[in-house]
Amino acid sequence: MELRCLQCGSQVAKLFVQYSPGNIRLMKCPKCKQVADEYIECEIMIVLIDLILHKTKAYRHLLYNVLNQRSLDLEGLMWKLILGSLLLDTYRMLILVRSVEEWSSIISFSSSVWNLGKVLMDVFLEDFLFLSSLSVE
Repeated sequence: MELRCLQCGSQVAKLFVQYSPGNIRLMKCPKCKQVADEYIECEIMIVLIDLILHKTKAYRHLLYNVLNQRSLDLEGLMWKLILGSLLLDTYRMLILVRSVEEWSSIISFSSSVWNLGKVLMDVFLEDFLFLSSLSVE
C-alpha cells in the first residue's frame, strides 16, 4: 500500500512510529518537512466533518492512507460514490433553481428542460473539477 503526505502528495514510508500503546510519534514528510498525516490522531467524527466540508486533506487521508487498495474493489466503490454524489448535487441544485423559479413568471416546458440540462451540466463540471483536484499530486 502506498502511503502519501497530505501536504504535498509525495510518497512516504511511514505515517507514525508507535513506541507503546497510545504513545505514537507522527512522521514528517522528507520532501516538505511537515507532518505527513495529522488525521491519524483525530477521531472519526472530526474526519467526517472535514469530509463534509470538502477539505482536500481529509479526502487524501481517506483515499490514500486509510483504505487498503488491495482489499477493496476501489473501482466499483468510486463509481458508486461518483454516481451518488452527482445525484445528490443535482437534487440540491434543482431545489435551489426551483425556489428561484417560483418567484419568476410561469415558465414553459422547454425552458424547464433547458434548466434541468444546465443544472446537470453544472453539477457534472463541479464534481469533475473537485475530483480532479484530489488526484493532483
